[in-house]
Amino acid sequence: MKELNIAFKEFYVAVRSKRFVGLLIFYILLIFLISHASKDQMINQAGRISVESLEVYGVRGEVAMTPVSMSITTNLMVLTVFGALIGAILGADSLNREIEEGTIKVLLSHPVYRDQVINGKFIGNGFALVVVVFIGYTFSIGYLLIIGVPIDGASIVRALLASIYTLIYMLTFLSLGILLSTLLKKAETAMFLAVILTVFFTIAYPVIVNEAAYKMAGDMPYCSLRVKPVQTPQGLQQIGVDDFSCPAAEEWKYKLEIWKRRLYFITPAHHYTQLIMGAFAGERLARNYLPLSESLPLTINSLAMMIVQLLLPFSIAYMKFMTSDLK
Repeated sequence: MKELNIAFKEFYVAVRSKRFVGLLIFYILLIFLISHASKDQMINQAGRISVESLEVYGVRGEVAMTPVSMSITTNLMVLTVFGALIGAILGADSLNREIEEGTIKVLLSHPVYRDQVINGKFIGNGFALVVVVFIGYTFSIGYLLIIGVPIDGASIVRALLASIYTLIYMLTFLSLGILLSTLLKKAETAMFLAVILTVFFTIAYPVIVNEAAYKMAGDMPYCSLRVKPVQTPQGLQQIGVDDFSCPAAEEWKYKLEIWKRRLYFITPAHHYTQLIMGAFAGERLARNYLPLSESLPLTINSLAMMIVQLLLPFSIAYMKFMTSDLK
């Protein structure tokens, strides 16, 4: 109960801060611009379902394209970077600023325990992230209705599932931010490091992964030219074609993919993308969504990994805060 009191106070302070309001307005503006840029494409897709292949953050899959799934997956890049940024920033000064300003002593002078303080901080900022997710998805769906695009029930259910995944993803970075808040005394330093780490994991790391995977896989083996009959103006002729499909090249490609999967495995963005693609997974032959009973089991490992990435930093932050000197 005391955790909830602290959580509501933290939530109230967070959503009234200029930082939160500014980030939220910027986030909605980005969604609007992206949605408006793909407006004609979404109108043309109204009432139809097509299945397309996507590859983002090392995840390759078939996605059923409806106006709703197009809107959500188009916003994926924004949510992956900006959602993570909001979560990390909210957590980065949640505890150290109270210690720095001495208000933590006032708080602990009341009949509350340290574990109730850190739990309340996490829950309160988590409520603020729920507001961000709710506004973002409501805005995306509302924009489709405003431009006159009909929305089907199956897409709404999958969008709700995607919103739950988005919240878990943002909580992962909130947990990282709270960890930094317990490790670093200066709130500004923790905030700066939170932004750097978020940009690294969501923007720089995918570039590093691709370069590192090519280094690990080694040089691509040479495939000798294959002679194929090709129709030319002079008639059918035997021409050498370099199609990179010899067994050695196929083995190299497999090795490259394995290294990419290994390197991507530590980043939450990879697992978040896997979950979103699972929510909107499509079946090319049926030209429809893959049933959730088939797509959800395929993403259970990513969900488990993201929950671990959420709980591990928070557990370390919890132990650090419980044993630290708050003078």
